Amino acid sequence: MKYMKLTEKEKSRHPSIHYTGSVRGMKKLGYWGPHDKCVRCGSYIYNLSI
Repeated sequence: MKYMKLTEKEKSRHPSIHYTGSVRGMKKLGYWGPHDKCVRCGSYIYNLSI
């Protein structure tokens, strides 16, 4: 996972979870794909592939 600065427009377009959440769990449950690009910005992790 990378750290990036995102604009407010980018933040509103992509799904996110709080940083205490589990990216591995989101991928395991099938909500996010196994090869999706995820970045952390502040207190949230954004999936940029969706």
